[in-house]
Amino acid sequence: MSQEEVHESTSSSIPGESSIDDREPEHKPSFFIRTIRAIFGYRKTSLTLFVLLTIFAVIGLSSYDNNLDLTIDLPTSKLDKAVLDSSWLDLQNIARYPHTFGSHANDEVHDYLESRILETIKGKSYIEYAKDNDKVMYQSAENIVSYYESNNLLVRINGTDSSLPAFLLSAHYDSVPSSYGVTDDGMGIASLMGTLSYLSQSKQPKRTIIFNFNNAEEFGLHGAQALVSHPWFQQIKYFLNLEGTGAGGKAILFRGTDYGIVKYFDAVRYPYATSIFQQGFNNHLIHSETDYKVYKEAGLRGLDLAFYKPRDIYHTAEDNIRNINIKSLWHMLSNSIDFTKFITNGKIDDVGGEEFAIYSSFVNYFFAVSASTLVTINSVLLILFPLIGCPLLFIIIRYKKWSISTANFLSVPIALFLVNAIVLVIINRGFRYINQFLPSSAPMLIFATTTSISLLLYYLFLNTINFVSPSGDQKLVSIIEITFIYWLILIYTTKGLSQNQIGDDYTGEFAFTIIFLLEATASLFGLIGWVFTRSERQPPSGESEPLLNGRIEEYGSEDSEEIERIHAHVHENTVKHLMQHFGYDWSLQFLLIVPISSFVIYNSGWLVVDGINKSIQESLVAENFIYFIIQLFSQFWIIPFFPFIYKLNKFFILGLLAFTIYGTTVISFSHPFNQENPLKLRFIQKDGIPHVYGRRNTGISDLLSDIPSVKESPFQVNCEALEDGLEDCSYKTKLLPNILPGKKVKDYLTVEVVNKSSAQMYGLLSGEIAITVEENRMCNLEFPKHKVKAVIVYHDSPSKPKTSNFKSIPDGFSIDHGNYIYKNVSGIDQLLLNKLDWNENYHIGFQWLPNIDDDVNKINVKVDCFWADYTNVVGEGKKTELAIPAYSELLHYTPNWVTWANRDRGLVSVSATIEV
Repeated sequence: MSQEEVHESTSSSIPGESSIDDREPEHKPSFFIRTIRAIFGYRKTSLTLFVLLTIFAVIGLSSYDNNLDLTIDLPTSKLDKAVLDSSWLDLQNIARYPHTFGSHANDEVHDYLESRILETIKGKSYIEYAKDNDKVMYQSAENIVSYYESNNLLVRINGTDSSLPAFLLSAHYDSVPSSYGVTDDGMGIASLMGTLSYLSQSKQPKRTIIFNFNNAEEFGLHGAQALVSHPWFQQIKYFLNLEGTGAGGKAILFRGTDYGIVKYFDAVRYPYATSIFQQGFNNHLIHSETDYKVYKEAGLRGLDLAFYKPRDIYHTAEDNIRNINIKSLWHMLSNSIDFTKFITNGKIDDVGGEEFAIYSSFVNYFFAVSASTLVTINSVLLILFPLIGCPLLFIIIRYKKWSISTANFLSVPIALFLVNAIVLVIINRGFRYINQFLPSSAPMLIFATTTSISLLLYYLFLNTINFVSPSGDQKLVSIIEITFIYWLILIYTTKGLSQNQIGDDYTGEFAFTIIFLLEATASLFGLIGWVFTRSERQPPSGESEPLLNGRIEEYGSEDSEEIERIHAHVHENTVKHLMQHFGYDWSLQFLLIVPISSFVIYNSGWLVVDGINKSIQESLVAENFIYFIIQLFSQFWIIPFFPFIYKLNKFFILGLLAFTIYGTTVISFSHPFNQENPLKLRFIQKDGIPHVYGRRNTGISDLLSDIPSVKESPFQVNCEALEDGLEDCSYKTKLLPNILPGKKVKDYLTVEVVNKSSAQMYGLLSGEIAITVEENRMCNLEFPKHKVKAVIVYHDSPSKPKTSNFKSIPDGFSIDHGNYIYKNVSGIDQLLLNKLDWNENYHIGFQWLPNIDDDVNKINVKVDCFWADYTNVVGEGKKTELAIPAYSELLHYTPNWVTWANRDRGLVSVSATIEV
């Protein structure tokens, strides 16, 4: 029975206060009855207690679920402990120095891994090792061609059943120039070594397993692409890619190719997953990529398991052994072992092999469902709610005389619109203006303050409406209208999910199904309660005309002694009567809606905010998105509490007001960056001039002006605004690169024409250049847009070139006389070169089609070559010197709340432009 009937029954049986004194002596309710009444009666104190307990429980449970130390246990078995110990040692050795593809430390890591592999598989006849020394040439992006000389390390554990397709485990052993590569991707490599060690000490698996310890992932996913061309690749059908796009924490299931493979992730002992990140990747909201992309596009089925936070120390020197926990390694390693054991010894069916997966985890329990199944569930819910709800609503309006005034009916949509509009102004014209980059270090403070402000505004607005126009059942009205809003959202989500595709993905929106189900159940419960009440009297004369004809009555009760005295007279015989006549239906509605809904929303929102808040330092677009997400997170988290907000007691409201003042004050005066949440800047020294890239308004110029070499220089720091809220600050310095001791920077790179432009058939022109560089592995060539139609990487002598006829060259990649050719008639704008020999020169040919209005049959080719090794070098007089002193100076003199990352493929670049 609804609360309104309680009011009616009490008011009808007790016509006036004077009649109370004429009654028989009161019989005091039992302690049990009084306790039930105090806790579950719809009183402000009871409601506020429920709200506080829910908030604390939700935040605590979410913190527990996402906490590495609380949810992951270190191994206890002898084999697991030995594997973890050896993997941890491998990680320490791998991450001794930054080991990008363009550094000598990269070769050292390669040799170390090779020795460890050979040691691990020694004496195992069914395990074999192979060097992948292939050269590949492919289109790595639109109008961009990459040439790569591979030195991947491959291991194959041959299975007992050769009819089963193979399973691939992959990770990359290169880092970026500015990072030690512990998380990205040292822990992936260490986990591969640990899994190999574990399997080598176990019985031979049924399914063949192939390990790819690949190189050069960071600037083009080259190592994975090289494997696609290897003969072993033809055996593979399934894969697990291990990656790190953060720096420690828990390894999360980023994405999966299909439900048919994702569902088996429940075999791991510590699953941690959400398809929200999958949606972010598939909709291109996350711009970094992993080797998963290569394997998926090559037709394999598998998973992408990765660390995802924090991004402000990702790719910086802070990604080191000191800043990670051995439990992080064990989380990835144990998941790798468990998933591999299941896939290689269990039966894999093809059910769901063509469907997108929706998945999540909670306290080491994994849940997955196919997109079609969720569409079916959603469709049933979307039909059932109006099918059941509409007749019930008709009955209570037509026969039970439920009264809803226009003001009460419109209070929910108007409140949502006005509060969101006000909060939008407060965030963008207030918090964002005062402390633009605070989300980088304190996103949850902004969330909490925004939530407090919103609750205060909702409280004031809803109570004003109820004062002006008392409601027959404002709580139920709110629940029904919120259910309708979620019904509309679920229609949109279901429609998108039924047509799900890359670029338009909805697999992360499964929470709407859960929330709608709970809201709909609570609203139907309230409607059913009205159906079983007796018809009520008409409203008294003089009352304002309601939107729906019926009575208007006070809903709920105040915490007053007088009302308690009245309640003491009403149906005190049994608990059943209490539940019927004191409005205890609210507690069931609260428990149906609020705890689970608020947890699902809070945990999902927290994961998203925690995963993207650091990207505010990367672009203005990212900043806009983060502030939008924080506001969206705040408003969605309030919605489960919305029907009960107007009944919160004054102490809770005063607490909200106090926290709002506190939060606003802290937001106004906090520094957005600190040692735990640093400002991330990017560095490259171009032709001797250091360039520092970062967000505008972060004080880059002031930071650089305090560097000794800048203060000692007569030149000022020059900052140039770039697109998307970025800026490039450069300064002249005497600290020039010392990578090649005794050489001037301009002499690091020499480009000469070895074959001038000559005409071919079909109007094509061809030319060749030789690039001379020492201690180098990486160069880029940039051509005029869409002019070049074919590029050739020669492996013969520049004095004896063999120029291919364009018509005879097949589209795409081909080899002619040992030379690597790539043809693309739509145009090649860039050629990215990656070689292994440190001192081998480049010999490049290209064929282009001149424009009709070109005055000369020539083109300008820009060459950029990169160096990334900033370890000490031995200079003249055998003196040890810094290889890149300008970069070392920044590392040494900038504050501890600044971290440094590379801007490009190296830390030093030298360029030259030549006309051919």
